[in-house]
Order: sequence, then structure tokens, then C-alpha cells
Amino acid sequence: MSAQVTVPKTVTLRRKHVWTGTRSIAEAVKIADVDVIAAYPIRPYTGIMNDLARMVADGEFRAEIIVADSEHSQFEIAKHASAVGARTFVGSSGVGLAYATEAICVTALGQLPVVAVAGCRALDDPGNFGMEWNDVFLFRDVGWLVSWAKDPQEALDMTLVAYRVAEDHRVLLPHFIAIDGAAITHVSTPVEPPAKESVTEFLPPYRPPYPLDPAYGPVTKAQHIAPSLIGPEQRKLVDVATKNSREVIQEAWKDYTRYVGRQYSPFIETTLMDDADIALVSMGAYTKDAIYAARKLRERGIKAGVVRLRYWRPFPAEELREALLDAKAIGVVDFSYSMGSPDHAGAFFNDVRSTLYESNSKPPLVDFIFAGGREPTVRHFEEAICIVQESTRTKKVSKITHWLTLRGKDA
Repeated sequence: MSAQVTVPKTVTLRRKHVWTGTRSIAEAVKIADVDVIAAYPIRPYTGIMNDLARMVADGEFRAEIIVADSEHSQFEIAKHASAVGARTFVGSSGVGLAYATEAICVTALGQLPVVAVAGCRALDDPGNFGMEWNDVFLFRDVGWLVSWAKDPQEALDMTLVAYRVAEDHRVLLPHFIAIDGAAITHVSTPVEPPAKESVTEFLPPYRPPYPLDPAYGPVTKAQHIAPSLIGPEQRKLVDVATKNSREVIQEAWKDYTRYVGRQYSPFIETTLMDDADIALVSMGAYTKDAIYAARKLRERGIKAGVVRLRYWRPFPAEELREALLDAKAIGVVDFSYSMGSPDHAGAFFNDVRSTLYESNSKPPLVDFIFAGGREPTVRHFEEAICIVQESTRTKKVSKITHWLTLRGKDA
């Protein structure tokens, strides 16, 4: 699979803009003709809600913007608006997401296709605005779909596809678009928005099968239930919907190419993997740094490649196993942590490791944790590749987990 994004020759290119990730997502929400936007300020979502408020005030599109009194109320607004049949948008980050936990969990169990942005940032300690993944990872097991963008262009495209996938009647699950804080949310790059008419064909108006509307008869959503009556069945419905989402995601990205013109590999992207002995696996914005480091070290004879996950839920286990089939050793670029976990590794690493348990090759794995928000440099990625390279020589891993951005010695 290639990391290259191609544009069919038959598609007319539109004018490019220089936008941040937050501005790009606001544009996607406008193009998707969202009905209800829930707003409560927290960086970086503040930038999105401000852009959307300006667009509505200037008459660029019509939507109801409801300003909440907290992140919890914000997600409740989106949940209830979705239940009555509205296309909704909401977002937050860090401890704001944590505060909204109750509403976020119930949204998934109620199978309500809310689309939300998560501007990944540290869970405050307090006042740490650095980038980490643990705010989104709080919700890895509750039924939300999660895609992970690498730049503002992909953030825009992922938002549009998220509505298509979430609202499909085979799925009906909420969907996070995760964008790395600062590295994507606050950095401007060229972005080409699709034509509104193309998106209208790709993403028709939302038509819920069972809205909370007297005209459709009695319907209950996110109800209080007796576990002995329906509890396991309720969760199994979400499980089946998550399984169904794999096929829907593949269909959606294929159609996105047909209508809009940009082509992506649905679940993962690979770079320099055709002859790679070692691989770095990651998600998000810093993949470009890993690729740059891999290219540099190839000049020294180290055959390194990079695999980027575009979806974290559903986790692309089959695709990842195939991409890493010939790798002799693997390093995981990990902006998560899981204190006290097996080998004191990150949550992302343990997902990758459990996936490769079923692999025939069983390559050595090393975890590189970038926690606390201190930005890594290309040097850190080069160091990671060299550590992984050493494990191919010794055929074993002497130390599984490394914290490469510490000022002092790693304990």
C-alpha cells in the first residue's frame, strides 16, 4: 500500500487554501450541511466553533449553534439532537473529553451517529497543553469509531467520510476524528476543499431509521434498562455495528474517490516497506518525521519503513499483520501511556502487540513513548530506528519500553 494520495485526471481541482486543521474541519462541517452544532470553548475546539459561528453569521450555511454550559452538556446536546434525526457536530479535548464521559459512553450505546473532533492534548496536570493520545484513548472500548488524521487536508476529508460511515444504517455509531494537538490543529498547510455538489452526492441528507418523532411511533433511545432483559443484547448490537463498519469504511473511501477525487488507502498507509527489515508503526502528524528519519537512515544502509494507521477503531488488525509480515523487528511510535500495564508500555503498543500475536513471524517489538507533551525531533526517530535495528542483530529485545524525550536517564 502506498502513502501517496492521487487525484484522478477527470476531477477538476479547486483552489487551495492555507488552513489549520481546525479551520479545515470547520469547512467540512459546513460542506456536510450539519444541522446542530454544540459548542463549549476549549482549545483547540474553540477555533472550530468560532469559525463555524462566523460562517453561520455570514450566511454561508444554516445550522443551529447551541452554546453549552460545560463539555458534558455539550455532548448531551449533540446526543439528543442526533436522536431526533439531526446531523450533529461537537468536539473537545483533554480533560474536557473526560468531563463528558457519561454522555460520550451513552451516545455509543444508544447507537447515535454523532461526529466529533478530538484535538488530542494531555490530560491536564494541570495546564499541560502538549499533545498526547490518552484523552481519546479513554473511549477506545465503548463503541466509538476513531480515525486519525495526518494533516489538515486529511482532517477535512476524514470528517466528511465520518458522516457517511456513522450514518450508514449498518453502523449507526458515533465517530471521532482525532487530530494531534498543535501539530495539526494550529499548523497551516495547503488544503483543497471539495465542491459542495460533489459532497452532496457522496453524503445525502441524514435519514435515521428510528428517530424520536411521534410520527414514527414509539421509540426509545439510551433508555434505563434491566440488564436481565436486554443488557447483553444492547452491547452485542454495538459489537455487530463495529464489525459492519469495516465494510462500510472501505465502501465510503472508494466512493469518496469517485465523487471528490482524492484517493486514500482505507485503513493503513505504508512507506518504504517493500524491502524494509525494520518498521516503525504510528498514527497522526508525526508519521512524517518517522518517514524522514527512515529515508535518512537508508542512506546508511538501514532498511527502515513506516506504517501509519488511519483508523484506530475499528483496529485494522488484518491489514497491519499483512503490512508487517516481512519485518524483522518493529518499533511503535507511541503518544499514549498505560501506567502499570504489561511491560509498562503504552496503550497503542499493546494493541499492536496483541495484533501481532497471531502473526506467524512474531517479530521483536519495541515501544517508544512520547508522553508529557514534549515534542520529539527527527533525532528521536532516528534513535528509535537504531534501537530497533539492534534487536535484529541480537534477535531479542533487551528493553521493551523507551521514553526518548526525557531530560534525564530513563529508569
